[in-house]
Amino acid sequence: MSAIYREQEPPAPSDRIDLLERRLGRPLPADYRRYLTESDGGWLADNTGAVKNIFGVGDVPDPASLWEVLDVYRHRVPAWLLPVADDEYGNLICLSLRDTDLGTVWFWDHEEEADDGAPAEDNIAVRAGSWEQFLEALRPVDR
Repeated sequence: MSAIYREQEPPAPSDRIDLLERRLGRPLPADYRRYLTESDGGWLADNTGAVKNIFGVGDVPDPASLWEVLDVYRHRVPAWLLPVADDEYGNLICLSLRDTDLGTVWFWDHEEEADDGAPAEDNIAVRAGSWEQFLEALRPVDR
């Protein structure tokens, strides 16, 4: 994995991963589920993708909690997207939960969000074919 952490959480508790799948009503993409069993997210070092934080499902602070993010964004992000990380600018990194492209990684741009805050699809764009590919593409910023 190319992602470098400033602070990395220990593996997510399996019961919390199972709870997330029950809440979503479907299994998580396999590589993302595997990621959670190895690390429950964390704060990333500066990287070329400007990804700041990967959300966790266990006992993590509120700004890093996937549960908090689901509550805040559930009416703003299309239902088929699962927010899993954010960037330095308030945008989200999401995983597709659709059967047609399960596990693809999408960028959700808050500045292009519909004025009424309703979920739309003109402010999203695919970024990677899988969670693993997305993480592999993150490179440290050369200073």
